[in-house]
Amino acid sequence: MTPAVLAVLVSGLGAGTAHADTGTALYVDNVAANCSDTGPGSQAEPFCQIQPAAQAATAGDIVHITGNNTVYAPVTISSKGTADAPVRFFAVAGNGTAVTVAGGQTTGITFSGAQYVDLAGIHASASGATALAFADSQHITYRLATVGTGLHTAATIPAITVDGSSSGIALTRDLVFQSGGPVFASSAGAQDVTLSDDRFSGNVHGGVTAVGTTGIHLAGDTISTVCGNAISLTGGSSGSVENTVVMPGTTTTCSDTGTPAEITVDAASAAQVTEDYNAVNPLSTGTNYDWAGTAYATSRALRTGTGQGVHDLDQTDLTIPVTEWLTEHSPLIDSGDANAPGELSTDYYGKPRVNDPLVADTGTGDSSYDRGAMEFQDPFTVSGIAMSPRAAYVGVATTFTAKVNNPWSDSLDGASYAFDFGDGTTTTSSTGSATHTYTQDSGNGYVQAAVTVDRADGTRLGTSGFITFGVTQPPGPDAGLVCAQDPSEPRTASCAFTATGYYRMTSDRITFGDGSAAVTVTGSSGSTTHAYATAGTYTVTQHITDSDGRTATATTKATVGPSYMVTSPKRILDTRHGTGAPQRPVGPGRVVRLKVLGAGGIPTSGVTAVTMNVTDADATASSYVTVYPDGTSRPTASNLNFTAGRVNPNLVTVRVGSDGYVDLYNAHGDVDLIADVEGYFTSVPRTGAHLSGLYPLTTPERDLDTRNGTGVPKGKVAPGSTTTVTLRPGSSSAVAGVLDITATGGTTSGVVTVYCGSRPSTSNLNYSAGQTVSNLVVTPVCNGKIEIYNSGGHVNLIADLQSLYTTGGGPFVPTSPTRFLDTRNGTGAPAEPLGADGTLTVKVAGVDGVPADAGAVLVNLTGVAPTTATHLTAYGDGSLPNVYNDSLAAGETRPVLAVLPVGADGCIRINNAQGAVNVIADLEGYSG
Repeated sequence: MTPAVLAVLVSGLGAGTAHADTGTALYVDNVAANCSDTGPGSQAEPFCQIQPAAQAATAGDIVHITGNNTVYAPVTISSKGTADAPVRFFAVAGNGTAVTVAGGQTTGITFSGAQYVDLAGIHASASGATALAFADSQHITYRLATVGTGLHTAATIPAITVDGSSSGIALTRDLVFQSGGPVFASSAGAQDVTLSDDRFSGNVHGGVTAVGTTGIHLAGDTISTVCGNAISLTGGSSGSVENTVVMPGTTTTCSDTGTPAEITVDAASAAQVTEDYNAVNPLSTGTNYDWAGTAYATSRALRTGTGQGVHDLDQTDLTIPVTEWLTEHSPLIDSGDANAPGELSTDYYGKPRVNDPLVADTGTGDSSYDRGAMEFQDPFTVSGIAMSPRAAYVGVATTFTAKVNNPWSDSLDGASYAFDFGDGTTTTSSTGSATHTYTQDSGNGYVQAAVTVDRADGTRLGTSGFITFGVTQPPGPDAGLVCAQDPSEPRTASCAFTATGYYRMTSDRITFGDGSAAVTVTGSSGSTTHAYATAGTYTVTQHITDSDGRTATATTKATVGPSYMVTSPKRILDTRHGTGAPQRPVGPGRVVRLKVLGAGGIPTSGVTAVTMNVTDADATASSYVTVYPDGTSRPTASNLNFTAGRVNPNLVTVRVGSDGYVDLYNAHGDVDLIADVEGYFTSVPRTGAHLSGLYPLTTPERDLDTRNGTGVPKGKVAPGSTTTVTLRPGSSSAVAGVLDITATGGTTSGVVTVYCGSRPSTSNLNYSAGQTVSNLVVTPVCNGKIEIYNSGGHVNLIADLQSLYTTGGGPFVPTSPTRFLDTRNGTGAPAEPLGADGTLTVKVAGVDGVPADAGAVLVNLTGVAPTTATHLTAYGDGSLPNVYNDSLAAGETRPVLAVLPVGADGCIRINNAQGAVNVIADLEGYSG
């Protein structure tokens, strides 16, 4: 049974003619533990089957039959009631909803000699016989039920039969489906038979057949058959066919030859039958009418030939959907005859007759009757509920508004809206809106609010509308804070903030971690700036308070420092020629005081540190050089290590003393010192200057290796040649590049100069024949390219890109040189040389003033006296990159400056390729 039929059963059992309940109530329940067919049929001890109840029932009695998940045995009803006190059989719900009488090879329900009986909701079925039979019975109503015989029942066996001795038979609001034979057949002599608001569908083979039946009336039925023959009135039958819809079933083909007409009235019956206000769609192989032996293909032809069917509709007017459901603007709407014999005031589903204001009235009376078994109802729906705010919060009033779809523009004056807020609270509103405040959240579950709309007379409009949602605490307050430095504004942090939440913010204050006064900001988002007096990493804190008194805090780190200005290399110190200092070697324990502000293109003020390439020449003994700010204590760290007779360069970044000088200390012997400035760090914004910040690479990248053809064709570069190197993709916007440059396998001595644009007179690297030497270089970048000039013999060149300076890079914070690793004495690692393919992991983040979230560190890396030629590679984490930082000959001690990314664990890693070597690392600064 379909859900729609079940709904009819539940809602319509009491919709028959009203009678006084003066009789006895009998009960039938075939699954009750104490049921008995010989018992009293009481509620306490019901009958097991319907038959004993039918035999016991007398005028005025009501038999209540429980619907279970089992069927009842066939029954023959011979009960006799009276017009004022009929015998009534009603279905009631049990552990199932349907009451079905299954006949199998015999008739399910037989009325034999019965009088004045009302049967409602009792379904009849059989598989090889008639399911419902009326024999010598009068004034019987069978309603709100389904009847079926199955598709395999013989074509000659009707689902319902009325014999010639029966009269006053009414079949109303019934469904007959899947019948192998005709739906209905009445025999000659039957009288006063009414079929109204019934549905005959679902592959039925033949519809209503009446032979010699007096007063058969079909009103408001919907009949769909497989092979035509929906209605056949013959043998002198009389009556009417009105408001009925006839159409093919879902099967689109018919195997029968000579498909009969949908409506047939023979010559003996034609004068006594009225046919009007129907709608007929035949099979493509069939025809509409056969009237008095003449076929009529259309309703117009029938009207012309017989005067019948004046208001009929046919296939020329509409195509009836096989679903039987009406849709807005269908010609079937409001076009029926309100006075059709046998027509009911409600439709198949018990719905009232309604007038559709969007369809022209073409029926009789108030034109509220539609054709067929279903009345098109007011499409008014409650489509849902709108919420404001769109989320529900504890303690916050939420307004719910019914969302309605009202195509008929129904007047809602006096309507009431019943709201259920889903938390056990309800209210009724006359405006369509209601406000509710939830007192607790829904946790991990949800709340469903519902609304129903009733007219002023209490009738329901449409169905309920729903909305499902969670109830939570009001959001926020939530504070958000991010700070960064733009290189164009050195030592200035730009902080973007957010302050969000349900309630209005009453206070939003930011402190910058340097002891300055808090700043008050407003708005749900925005930005503010703060200039710091000194470079470093600071904790910035945002405190917010909302109007509900709730608070929230956000903190972030702001690293600020000077910005870098790359310059064309200029020589500002050369003791061999008296440049920047007296023309004489620097003796043991002596200091060269070098003025840097105002020298070599460096401004006279606003400079915090300089980057210089420092070179030793003509040393008389092995020694080291320490470069540090003038006016400060000399640190224990060194910048340059060398042996007698060797020329060694190293890049140095050193803070400038308050007087504009830096000092260069020589430990042993005599040595000439050379310094070429390559750029400087400034804390002063400079109009037109290309200020930049450091952008360290996560993994160093080899952009040139002439030994294997990386970046250029394979082979040593020639004397006096210039090699163009294209840096990694994305470097075209870089202001400067930080590269480790290596020369190896030279045939004679020479120098290497790295630049872009015009070649300077300075050098970055000095090499001897057969020597492998490397140095860190900071060079301007032109459109992503640099140039490398070789002055000496044929030599292989290697360039490993470590970092970039870009206009979007981060600040660099120079620090006092601090030794954090020395394997000679156990500083930062065991006191033992690093072996072949050995790797040291050294913590740098959170150590020696480096913040925990530093992105990179500037380190002076020194290899001391390796047992064989080797190279050191320093990196953050991940796999060992194919680059070098420090290339060393056996027994050599050599430093090199390196920009090293900090690994996710806050460490850097140093790998030794061959032999054993002691390793020293001095911290020179960090990048935020």
